[in-house]
Amino acid sequence: MRHLGGFSMVNQNGLIHAPLSGVRDNRNFIGTKKDKFSVRTITRKLLILAFVLLAALAMVPAASANSFTITSNNLGLSGTLGTVSTTQSGSNVVVTITMSPGYAIVSQGGFIGLNTTGGLTLSGSSLGSFSISNMSAGLQPNSSIGSFTFSDLFKTSLKHGQQFPTTLSFTILNANVNQITGLGIHICVVGGDGCASTGFAITGGNPPAAVPEPGTLSLLGSGLVGIAGVLRRRFIS
Repeated sequence: MRHLGGFSMVNQNGLIHAPLSGVRDNRNFIGTKKDKFSVRTITRKLLILAFVLLAALAMVPAASANSFTITSNNLGLSGTLGTVSTTQSGSNVVVTITMSPGYAIVSQGGFIGLNTTGGLTLSGSSLGSFSISNMSAGLQPNSSIGSFTFSDLFKTSLKHGQQFPTTLSFTILNANVNQITGLGIHICVVGGDGCASTGFAITGGNPPAAVPEPGTLSLLGSGLVGIAGVLRRRFIS
C-alpha cells in the first residue's frame, strides 16, 4: 500500500486504506472554516436587523387616538353631520361624539353601533361612564338597524326622560383604540324645541390604519437576538 500527501491509495485488491494517523484532512479543515464564516455572516446580519427593529421601536409611538367623520345616513342628508374621536385611556377607549350645528344625539331609546376588529368581544357591560348622568347602554341580540350592520349594536336608555345633546362621550372597557373601526349613532335633526326628524348616521371612509404595537416589535427584535446567540454558541464556540 502507498500513501501520497497524507491520503491513502488503493491497493491491488481494490481496498481503500485510511490516511496515516496524525495527518490532517485539509479538505475537512477548509470546509469547517467556510461553515464558520457563513454562520458568522448570518449571525451578524441577524444582530443588525434586531438593532434596526429596536431602534424603530424607540422612534414609532403607539397610536393613542383616531378620528372619524359622520356622513352616511338614512335621512338623505349630505355633508358632515358630526365627528367621532377615539382615545386610548389605560386599557379602555374613550369615545367622544360631537355633532355639527343643526344635529343632536338621541339619548333615550337610541342606538349606538360599533364596528370592531382584532378579536374584540363586547358584552352588555362594555359601555360605561357616559357624559350624561343616568345614561346606560345594553347590548342587542341583533346587530343591524335598517340597512346598517355592525359588529355590535347597543340600545341607550336614560332614566329622567329624553335629552338631545350635541356632544356625548363614553368608555369602551378593555379595548384598544385600533380595534374600533367605525361607529353609528341615532341622530336628531334639530327643529323648533326638539327634533324635526330622527334617523341613523354612521362614520364614513376607510378605518384608520393599525399601528404596530410596541410589544410586537420588541418581541421580534428579542427573538432575532436570541437566534443569533444560539447560532454563535452552536457553530462558532
